[in-house]
Amino acid sequence: MPSSIYANEFDICVSISDLVSWVEDEHTPNTDLAAALSLAGIDLDLAKLYDCYIEGTPIGTGDVHVYSSELNKSLLVMDLYRGLTDQLDLVSASLRLDTDLVESLLPRLRRFFDAADCQVLFRQSNHSQQLRSLLDQSRYPSPVDESGYRQHLIFQF
Repeated sequence: MPSSIYANEFDICVSISDLVSWVEDEHTPNTDLAAALSLAGIDLDLAKLYDCYIEGTPIGTGDVHVYSSELNKSLLVMDLYRGLTDQLDLVSASLRLDTDLVESLLPRLRRFFDAADCQVLFRQSNHSQQLRSLLDQSRYPSPVDESGYRQHLIFQF
């Protein structure tokens, strides 16, 4: 009997501003995304990532960051390149969830995306080509045609 194939990989593209929620002049991590990442065992401060992107990543630069779980097989890969003409500050994320977590985390990921102001992509599959491409260490440093920037793969621990 064939084993089950789990659609436990996700590609998501939204604006960096969708990763946080604003109350007056203060921003906090988006609750649904922060909860999903926390339950997956991925330690990432979304508000700090937002600040680093907005204040510390010049246009025409930005690297690919990998965040992995120490608890299970989950991992998150974020492409933080800032395009020269991108006025929406789009970021791409590829996420692999431990198969035991998909059922419980999918509603949170959907709520996060459905509430995003800039909904570009939400794809769930059992094999994300984007995820594999971003994780392919042989392609780094990867030149970005429009700016000449050489993008690096950075593992966050």
